Amino acid sequence: MSAPGLAPSTVAAARTVLLVEDDALVRLVTAGELREAGLTVIEAASAQEAYEAIIAGLHVDVVFTDVRTEGTLDGYELARMLKAERPSLPVILTSGHLDGSVAALVAPFLAKPYSVETVIQLIHAQFANEAS
Repeated sequence: MSAPGLAPSTVAAARTVLLVEDDALVRLVTAGELREAGLTVIEAASAQEAYEAIIAGLHVDVVFTDVRTEGTLDGYELARMLKAERPSLPVILTSGHLDGSVAALVAPFLAKPYSVETVIQLIHAQFANEAS
């Protein structure tokens, strides 16, 4: 299932991650490694694009978003809005420009640069949290 402008993985997996990153190279590398780990990845270049896709009915199991994205809506605001509108949808924030103390109040935070292994562990932890 895909929304206009979003590129889904070619391999269906049990869990779907919406990766929100405006840096195309970072998005490409991260998405590739998440797919290699068995996750389905849908990519969005902005928080606004991600929000519109989710509101339009795109099903995802977790959102992994950069705090600073292009456009009027940033990842922090995306996390806040999704927490209010879709409280069961886990959101993970990342940034290379923040220390994460404020962002961590809204959602789990991972500082850049990060290892994709750490991202995968954090994503799987979100799935474990929903099972408990």
